[in-house]
Amino acid sequence: MENKLTESLESYLLAIYTLSKTKEKISVKDVSGLMGLKGAATSEAIKKLASSGFIEYIPYQGIKILAKGEKTVEIKKYRHDMISDFLNNVLGIDKDNADTNANSIEYSMTEDVLNRFVNFLNFMRICSCKEPKWIKSCKKSLDNGELPDVCRLCTENRSVNGTFGCCCKK
Repeated sequence: MENKLTESLESYLLAIYTLSKTKEKISVKDVSGLMGLKGAATSEAIKKLASSGFIEYIPYQGIKILAKGEKTVEIKKYRHDMISDFLNNVLGIDKDNADTNANSIEYSMTEDVLNRFVNFLNFMRICSCKEPKWIKSCKKSLDNGELPDVCRLCTENRSVNGTFGCCCKK
Protein backbone atom coordinates (compact mmCIF):
# COMPACT_ATOMS: atom_id res chain seq x y z
CA MET A 1 0.00 0.00 0.00
CA GLU A 2 1.29 3.47 -0.82
CA ASN A 3 1.54 6.33 1.68
CA LYS A 4 -1.85 7.74 0.57
CA LEU A 5 -4.45 6.65 3.10
CA THR A 6 -8.19 7.04 3.21
CA GLU A 7 -9.38 9.91 5.36
CA SER A 8 -10.65 7.44 7.93
CA LEU A 9 -7.39 5.48 8.21
CA GLU A 10 -5.44 8.71 8.34
CA SER A 11 -7.58 9.82 11.29
CA TYR A 12 -6.67 6.64 13.14
CA LEU A 13 -3.00 7.15 12.33
CA LEU A 14 -3.16 10.74 13.59
CA ALA A 15 -4.76 9.53 16.83
CA ILE A 16 -2.01 6.93 17.31
CA TYR A 17 0.64 9.56 16.59
CA THR A 18 -0.93 11.91 19.15
CA LEU A 19 -1.11 9.17 21.78
CA SER A 20 2.49 8.12 21.08
CA LYS A 21 3.67 11.53 22.26
CA THR A 22 2.39 10.89 25.79
CA LYS A 23 2.05 7.10 26.14
CA GLU A 24 4.57 4.35 25.74
CA LYS A 25 1.96 1.59 25.41
CA ILE A 26 -1.06 2.40 23.27
CA SER A 27 -4.10 0.13 23.27
CA VAL A 28 -6.97 -0.15 20.81
CA LYS A 29 -9.14 1.19 23.64
CA ASP A 30 -6.91 4.30 23.91
CA VAL A 31 -7.33 5.00 20.20
CA SER A 32 -11.10 4.40 20.34
CA GLY A 33 -11.40 6.66 23.36
CA LEU A 34 -9.48 9.51 21.75
CA MET A 35 -11.58 9.27 18.61
CA GLY A 36 -14.88 8.69 20.40
CA LEU A 37 -15.51 5.44 18.51
CA LYS A 38 -16.31 1.83 19.25
CA GLY A 39 -13.54 -0.75 19.59
CA ALA A 40 -14.58 -3.06 16.70
CA ALA A 41 -14.14 -0.42 13.99
CA THR A 42 -10.90 0.70 15.58
CA SER A 43 -9.53 -2.87 15.67
CA GLU A 44 -10.18 -3.27 11.95
CA ALA A 45 -8.45 0.04 11.14
CA ILE A 46 -5.49 -0.87 13.37
CA LYS A 47 -5.06 -4.15 11.49
CA LYS A 48 -5.09 -2.34 8.13
CA LEU A 49 -2.51 0.20 9.31
CA ALA A 50 -0.31 -2.61 10.66
CA SER A 51 -0.53 -4.67 7.45
CA SER A 52 0.46 -1.57 5.48
CA GLY A 53 3.55 -0.92 7.63
CA PHE A 54 2.42 2.32 9.29
CA ILE A 55 2.25 0.82 12.77
CA GLU A 56 3.25 -2.28 14.66
CA TYR A 57 0.38 -4.00 16.45
CA ILE A 58 0.58 -7.00 18.73
CA PRO A 59 -2.82 -7.86 20.25
CA TYR A 60 -2.95 -7.29 24.02
CA GLN A 61 0.58 -5.85 23.93
CA GLY A 62 -0.03 -2.56 22.20
CA ILE A 63 0.43 -0.34 19.20
CA LYS A 64 3.63 1.37 18.15
CA ILE A 65 3.85 3.91 15.34
CA LEU A 66 6.61 3.10 12.85
CA ALA A 67 8.84 5.47 10.87
CA LYS A 68 6.56 5.19 7.81
CA GLY A 69 3.59 6.18 9.98
CA GLU A 70 5.40 9.11 11.57
CA LYS A 71 6.55 10.41 8.19
CA THR A 72 3.03 10.12 6.79
CA VAL A 73 1.59 12.07 9.74
CA GLU A 74 4.27 14.75 9.48
CA ILE A 75 3.53 15.23 5.76
CA LYS A 76 -0.20 15.31 6.48
CA LYS A 77 0.23 17.88 9.25
CA TYR A 78 2.53 20.04 7.09
CA ARG A 79 0.08 20.02 4.17
CA HIS A 80 -2.85 20.72 6.44
CA ASP A 81 -1.06 23.60 8.17
CA MET A 82 -0.01 25.16 4.85
CA ILE A 83 -3.53 25.04 3.40
CA SER A 84 -5.20 26.13 6.62
CA ASP A 85 -2.76 29.02 6.98
CA PHE A 86 -3.49 30.16 3.42
CA LEU A 87 -7.25 30.00 3.96
CA ASN A 88 -6.97 31.84 7.27
CA ASN A 89 -4.28 34.45 6.59
CA VAL A 90 -4.73 35.14 2.87
CA LEU A 91 -8.43 34.52 2.27
CA GLY A 92 -9.46 35.69 5.76
CA ILE A 93 -11.42 32.56 6.70
CA ASP A 94 -11.76 32.02 10.45
CA LYS A 95 -9.37 29.42 11.94
CA ASP A 96 -11.92 26.67 12.66
CA ASN A 97 -13.50 26.96 9.23
CA ALA A 98 -10.06 27.07 7.61
CA ASP A 99 -9.05 23.86 9.42
CA THR A 100 -12.23 22.06 8.37
CA ASN A 101 -11.90 23.17 4.76
CA ALA A 102 -8.18 22.41 4.61
CA ASN A 103 -9.02 18.81 5.40
CA SER A 104 -11.66 18.72 2.66
CA ILE A 105 -9.29 20.28 0.13
CA GLU A 106 -6.60 17.69 0.88
CA TYR A 107 -8.94 14.81 0.08
CA SER A 108 -10.50 16.40 -3.00
CA MET A 109 -7.20 16.64 -4.92
CA THR A 110 -5.07 14.02 -6.54
CA GLU A 111 -1.66 13.52 -4.95
CA ASP A 112 0.24 15.32 -7.73
CA VAL A 113 -2.09 18.36 -7.67
CA LEU A 114 -1.99 18.50 -3.87
CA ASN A 115 1.82 18.40 -3.91
CA ARG A 116 2.02 21.24 -6.45
CA PHE A 117 -0.55 23.29 -4.53
CA VAL A 118 1.28 22.89 -1.22
CA ASN A 119 4.60 23.66 -2.93
CA PHE A 120 3.05 26.85 -4.35
CA LEU A 121 1.80 27.85 -0.90
CA ASN A 122 5.23 27.13 0.57
CA PHE A 123 6.89 29.21 -2.17
CA MET A 124 4.53 32.10 -1.44
CA ARG A 125 5.36 31.82 2.27
CA ILE A 126 9.16 31.84 1.86
CA CYS A 127 9.50 34.08 -1.20
CA SER A 128 11.65 37.10 -0.42
CA CYS A 129 8.96 39.33 -1.90
CA LYS A 130 6.95 38.45 1.23
CA GLU A 131 3.49 39.56 0.12
CA PRO A 132 3.11 40.39 -3.55
CA LYS A 133 0.93 43.35 -4.45
CA TRP A 134 -1.73 41.10 -5.94
CA ILE A 135 -2.25 39.36 -2.57
CA LYS A 136 -2.77 42.70 -0.81
CA SER A 137 -5.18 43.75 -3.56
CA CYS A 138 -7.01 40.44 -3.31
CA LYS A 139 -7.41 40.82 0.46
CA LYS A 140 -8.86 44.31 -0.01
CA SER A 141 -11.23 42.99 -2.67
CA LEU A 142 -12.35 40.13 -0.42
CA ASP A 143 -12.93 42.53 2.47
CA ASN A 144 -15.03 45.10 0.63
CA GLY A 145 -16.24 43.24 -2.46
CA GLU A 146 -14.69 45.71 -4.91
CA LEU A 147 -11.54 45.78 -6.98
CA PRO A 148 -8.99 48.29 -5.67
CA ASP A 149 -8.41 51.23 -8.01
CA VAL A 150 -4.99 49.94 -9.06
CA CYS A 151 -6.59 46.61 -10.13
CA ARG A 152 -9.30 48.40 -12.08
CA LEU A 153 -6.54 50.11 -14.05
CA CYS A 154 -4.95 46.72 -14.77
CA THR A 155 -8.28 45.33 -15.90
CA GLU A 156 -8.97 48.32 -18.13
CA ASN A 157 -5.47 48.17 -19.65
CA ARG A 158 -5.81 44.43 -20.27
CA SER A 159 -9.20 44.77 -21.94
CA VAL A 160 -7.73 47.34 -24.33
CA ASN A 161 -4.50 45.63 -25.40
CA GLY A 162 -4.79 42.08 -24.04
CA THR A 163 -1.79 42.42 -21.70
CA PHE A 164 -1.37 43.33 -18.07
CA GLY A 165 -0.42 46.86 -17.22
CA CYS A 166 0.38 49.00 -14.17
CA CYS A 167 0.97 47.12 -10.90
CA CYS A 168 1.17 43.62 -12.41
CA LYS A 169 4.39 44.51 -14.24
CA LYS A 170 6.03 46.16 -11.22
